[in-house]
Amino acid sequence: MADRWDLPPSGPGTAPEKWLLRIGFVGLLLAAPGVAVGCFEGFQDDTEAGAFAWVMTFLGGLVTVLTAWFGAMLRLAPGPRRKRRRRAAAERSRQAPLPAVALSYEALREAAVRSTGGAAEPQSPALVTAGREPLVWWRDRSLLTAFDLPGIAAWTVFTVLVGFAGVLHIFGGTTGRGYFFFACSAVGLVGFASNARDARGVARLAVHEQVRPMRWLLLREPDAGEAYLVLYRADGDPDGTPPMLLRLAKKQLAQGLPPAGAAEVHGLLRPVTVLVPWIDGSPMWTRHPVTALDLRTEPDRARLTYLKGAEALGR
Repeated sequence: MADRWDLPPSGPGTAPEKWLLRIGFVGLLLAAPGVAVGCFEGFQDDTEAGAFAWVMTFLGGLVTVLTAWFGAMLRLAPGPRRKRRRRAAAERSRQAPLPAVALSYEALREAAVRSTGGAAEPQSPALVTAGREPLVWWRDRSLLTAFDLPGIAAWTVFTVLVGFAGVLHIFGGTTGRGYFFFACSAVGLVGFASNARDARGVARLAVHEQVRPMRWLLLREPDAGEAYLVLYRADGDPDGTPPMLLRLAKKQLAQGLPPAGAAEVHGLLRPVTVLVPWIDGSPMWTRHPVTALDLRTEPDRARLTYLKGAEALGR
């Protein structure tokens, strides 16, 4: 389950560059004794000292070269660069969150319009549809994709075949390799069963009898990040009650959505809960609990400051 911020972390040791530096330093430490022994004793293969020097120098050099190569790829790849920019934006929003007045419904609505590039037409609250038909979770492609079940299913088929090979090895007398293959199959089945159970639970929640109309705004992380829905009460002043923040399971679910609208939201309103909004007849799947925001606190204001975008961060 995601943490409260649900943003790219920026604490010590979380940046991949720092881990690469540490691994590269370990490679140098591995190579150092080999180089030292080789300088004094030589690198001849026919001696124990020479063999030790070759092995340690080779291992240390390999670790260092691979670390440098991964570091170069990391600097050149567009994905990690976007993550670094999002991490920097999150850190700036933590240090200087906007006041609650600048994070009102209308202010965030304007930010949603800018981020999506569309116009937000005035919409009346969504009509609550009573008694939705139960969803067959294993037939809903968007739900399966949201929980990564197609990829896990492919891996499970592979592990089942491996497990079958493991059974043959067990009965064939090579029990060591057989039990290893059988364990690989069990791990794949457990992973698939766990995600399938979560998907089935969310599918049941999507047709829960507790349903209420709510307004929503669509906000996105900077630099092609994840998509979020900010949920407000449907009647009265939207700023009269604390908003709720819901992260979509896949940002592709937000494609084609307007910047603002109304939805019917299924689920129980509890301190820690999962809600499923229906927008234009389609459920918006999530894998994370909804977060009730308190704009009197700096962490929650900083979170909305981050999602409001570049203008809020002074860029």
